[in-house]
Amino acid sequence: MLWRWVEMPIHPDKIEEARAMLLAQAPRTRAFPGCLHLTLYEAEGPNLYSLSQWQSVEALEAYRHSAMFRDFWVKMRVYFRERARATSMWEVGRY
Repeated sequence: MLWRWVEMPIHPDKIEEARAMLLAQAPRTRAFPGCLHLTLYEAEGPNLYSLSQWQSVEALEAYRHSAMFRDFWVKMRVYFRERARATSMWEVGRY
């Protein structure tokens, strides 16, 4: 399984619109084949974040290359004050 953390730095005057767009997309992302978990976060900056869990790298890549994601991302990018940053992580243990 794979975790994907995405940080999205948002223009301060666009945070409400960006948040609404991300919240509207969340159920579609969660329903995409291979998505096991999705949580959204907001922090000072302003920044929006998503943490998703995927069955495999292939499942995440299928989502990232889907028309649904591409259409969403084109619309979402206009709210970014700088480029979004994504990190893929694999669990190595729980303590």
